[in-house]
Amino acid sequence: MPFPTLQHKRGSADIDAEVASHGLADKSEIVALLGEDAYIFADEEGVVQILELDTSFNTTLAPLHEDYEDRVIRLMTQSSAPNVEVYVASTLDVAISKLGRFGDRDQDDIQTLLKLPYIDINEFERLAREAISYYVGDETRILGNLKVMLDDYHQSES
Repeated sequence: MPFPTLQHKRGSADIDAEVASHGLADKSEIVALLGEDAYIFADEEGVVQILELDTSFNTTLAPLHEDYEDRVIRLMTQSSAPNVEVYVASTLDVAISKLGRFGDRDQDDIQTLLKLPYIDINEFERLAREAISYYVGDETRILGNLKVMLDDYHQSES
């Protein structure tokens, strides 16, 4: 999720996307189109941002809250395909999804996202715990990752 405080972070350069077609195009055509287009937009602070499509993202590999679609942000794009709409996951949902892979970069990204002024740490924890409760995979590992992130967050706030 791109924000001014993340301009030099990994999370500001790519977009994890779930592509869906409602019978108007083949998914591979949509991915090819999205890969060609640069999505330039102004964020909440008026800073111009560019998104790049991460074609390796898969919603089945990361913990996602079942209501993440209720929090997505629609981007206004200059796409040459009028039937293509682009939505970006909320900051909280991006942070939750990164609990799955949990590499060093993911941990840095989560901490950066959690420090944004409009993020409610209690809401993050609540949504993360709900997402983990129906995650397919090692729930214990993901809960451990959440604990590490919450401990790190609270230590940095002290």
